[in-house]
Amino acid sequence: MVLAVALGVFVQGCGGPPGPVVMVSGRDDHGLLERPAVAFQRSPDDPAVVGSAQDGAFVRVLEERGPWFRVRTIEPRPEEGWVNDHDLRGAATRRDRGEQVTFVDAAVRDGVVMVLVRPRSGEGTEWIPAAELREVGAR
Repeated sequence: MVLAVALGVFVQGCGGPPGPVVMVSGRDDHGLLERPAVAFQRSPDDPAVVGSAQDGAFVRVLEERGPWFRVRTIEPRPEEGWVNDHDLRGAATRRDRGEQVTFVDAAVRDGVVMVLVRPRSGEGTEWIPAAELREVGAR
């Protein structure tokens, strides 16, 4: 639920603006990798697995239902499904500078996932490869 409050997540309507971008996390509360991939469910009430995303992958939120989010991966072959907010993050650390950033947007460019980030401590935005970001506190 923290994610929804932190991002001011909204339910995307038909033809509305794209939803927020978040990072998928398969890490435990200590930042240790627990699941290399996070499964996407058919719905909050149906645990059938319909897709997945690797730890650290970026997704766009399409819909919110309580602590559940319908998301679509940002990659050349996107997958879509429902995931609990426990497995989503709204901020990361840049590997090159060590600063924390939030996500403004993401897109695939020439086969590479690029993320538009904003420093938590400053203004301005910059497109960087998703591989240059890691979960805050990841070990």
